Amino acid sequence: MKKRQKLTALAVVGAMSAASAATGLSAAGAATAATSANVTKACSKGSTANLQVQREDSGVLSVDVGVDMARHVGAAPWRISGYDNGKQVERATVRTISDGSFSVTRLIAPLGGTNRVVFFATNLRTGETCRLNSLA
Repeated sequence: MKKRQKLTALAVVGAMSAASAATGLSAAGAATAATSANVTKACSKGSTANLQVQREDSGVLSVDVGVDMARHVGAAPWRISGYDNGKQVERATVRTISDGSFSVTRLIAPLGGTNRVVFFATNLRTGETCRLNSLA
């Protein structure tokens, strides 16, 4: 019986891989392509910003935004604002930890249809800006 279960599992994985190959996605990416996004961009003065959006099983969007400063400065204040389809869903001031980075995770109720999530971050000391957007 165990041998039959293993063969069935391999057949399912093989079928997923074949279907994914036909659409140009990996087997792992096929399950998450429409429900998650990950965007990394350079900010105006060399820092790196990252936005990850994932639709949870409950339907809410898990949004993680972070910045890693080019110059590692602790306690640097950053103002962040986030929008979902133009509606503001986050506004806060955060500070970097000792390695010059911060990360903020929020759960937001998605609006109908495709969600365009946009986050802005501004370093309040240097004026550096970051802009990230994603479809989820």
